Amino acid sequence: MMKTIFYAGIAIFCFSWTGKNIIAPGYAYLLYSDKYIDLAGQCANAMDETWFIEQKGNDILNKTAQIHLLSCHEYDVTRKIMLSLGLNEDVLSYLGLRALEVHQRSTEEFVQQHRFNER
Repeated sequence: MMKTIFYAGIAIFCFSWTGKNIIAPGYAYLLYSDKYIDLAGQCANAMDETWFIEQKGNDILNKTAQIHLLSCHEYDVTRKIMLSLGLNEDVLSYLGLRALEVHQRSTEEFVQQHRFNER
């Protein structure tokens, strides 16, 4: 009887450990990785654009920029969900680098923001 309880306890522990450390993080990666990459790119672009808009001092554009920053909130929520499901911080860093590769902007886009519009 004790031997059966011991084996049942070991089996429950193994299933629990596998679910927490392998299945849940794998599920989080498969379900959220594409969304995370898209949101990371959107948030990075929103922060860049917001900074340039704030430099111009236009209130109407500033309100639009603040709405554009909502993608950063969605990015943060998705990141927290992935972390809570046990995905490693290193994997999230890798996905962030992938987002930079996927959402690369040309040099011309960066240069255009720094060109004088008026003199």
